[in-house]
Amino acid sequence: FNTLHNGKLAISLNPRTPEGLKLVERLITKCDAVVENFSAEVFPNWGLTWERIHELNPKIVYMSSSGFGHTGEWKGYRSFGPTAAAQSGLSLASGLPGQPPAGWGYSYLDVMGGWMGGLALIQGLLKAKQTGKGMYIDYSVTEGAMSMIGTYMLDFQVNGRRTRRPDFPPGNRSVFPALAPHNTYRCAGHDRVGQYWWIFIACETQAQFEALCTLMGQPGLALDPKFATNEARVKHEDELDAIIEHWTRARRRYDIMQKCQAAGIIAAVVQSAEDRVEYDPQLHHREMFPIINHPELGDFPYEGYPVKMSRTPAFVHGRAPALAEHNAYVYGELLGMDAAEIAGLRERGVI
Repeated sequence: FNTLHNGKLAISLNPRTPEGLKLVERLITKCDAVVENFSAEVFPNWGLTWERIHELNPKIVYMSSSGFGHTGEWKGYRSFGPTAAAQSGLSLASGLPGQPPAGWGYSYLDVMGGWMGGLALIQGLLKAKQTGKGMYIDYSVTEGAMSMIGTYMLDFQVNGRRTRRPDFPPGNRSVFPALAPHNTYRCAGHDRVGQYWWIFIACETQAQFEALCTLMGQPGLALDPKFATNEARVKHEDELDAIIEHWTRARRRYDIMQKCQAAGIIAAVVQSAEDRVEYDPQLHHREMFPIINHPELGDFPYEGYPVKMSRTPAFVHGRAPALAEHNAYVYGELLGMDAAEIAGLRERGVI
């Protein structure tokens, strides 16, 4: 909540009460957009259909973001990020060796769904500005995720290759073009919750592979007919990956990365959220996690803006709000209610 809501206003409101629903409708008349990610029946049950919203504000853009969209026989299914990832096929593309599919991070699509939905909303707002007419955007997170599995589907349809592999994390090998080695390998040690550490290593050229063999203390490996050329390495990829991981498991990930990079070999540690926030020197240089004081949390690292612009630099300009922090401003200044009216709403449990 804190990293995604900095700089926003927060109110409390119970739309299940008649007075609360009227306040929602009054707010709609003041807004450029309405975005919600309830299941499909919630807004209609409140009487807030697209027709009603458009009647209240003909210029408004209304976007519903749900797991399966607001039409079709699955419209009533509840969903969140992992559900959409599994239904779209993304979950099958990722996972640790010997474990069930893991998905792209636990709730990857909760974040990516917001990004994709945000782009759709911007398009709707631009169109509304051009035409003076609002629109309804029905966004399905599952369908958005399906746009990300095209290469997997193509590989299976053309080459008959499935995404899952039994011994190594899938999705890390290079298919177009075929390169080997090109994978993620387990390293020595683990984090505070017991998750193993990993490193990605790839060799795009023969010189890089020979340098890797030398670094591993096995220069003769590059002369082995099974590994002497990239084509041969691709054919014996499982065996080569096992050799490399036998070497990486005995070493610390950052030490491997530094030595590989010094030898001209492509290598990067697989970072956790803690790694990125606390230790990544590049992200600190780019001010990706500015520290802002919060009255309840103290100094808190917020997610910064990844795009740096020379003329209109974006920056994190405020902390996340506390619960109902802006009731007085929104109901008082935006809707024109006086202090007695706001106090009455609070006493009646509307806000």
